[in-house]
Amino acid sequence: MPARLYPIFETPFDSPTDLHFVGSALARVAEAHPDLVPLLDFCSVDPHEIAVAVGMVYPYEEDGLSDLDDLDFGPPEWYEPSAALPTLIRAIAAVRERPESLAAAIYDPSLRPADVLADLEVIAAQLETARQHETRFHFMQTS
Repeated sequence: MPARLYPIFETPFDSPTDLHFVGSALARVAEAHPDLVPLLDFCSVDPHEIAVAVGMVYPYEEDGLSDLDDLDFGPPEWYEPSAALPTLIRAIAAVRERPESLAAAIYDPSLRPADVLADLEVIAAQLETARQHETRFHFMQTS
């Protein structure tokens, strides 16, 4: 499965958009592009992914992650959508105005600005819906 950067909502709501396919283009460039990096401020880490990343468990262990279920990692951080929407709007404007800046940030010949823009626009629409439903969110970043 490709890396993704996508929103998780504290209280789920009905949405016409399937978020299972959103965020893969965005994830490829978010850490390298100066107008996209601020989105990472709204990430909440998944303790299980961190455990795999630092070698506490190995990804091929079937029961390795379940061993961590009894540990208290604390609650995830949640953010108000209204706090992130201005950041998303700036990111969308930056990609629209300077699509070549994506190629300058990261060498990836298959990365298309239209795909990054589509991810950003879907996420912005989802956050606007979350704001209307008064539910908080955080971004999940997978690798």
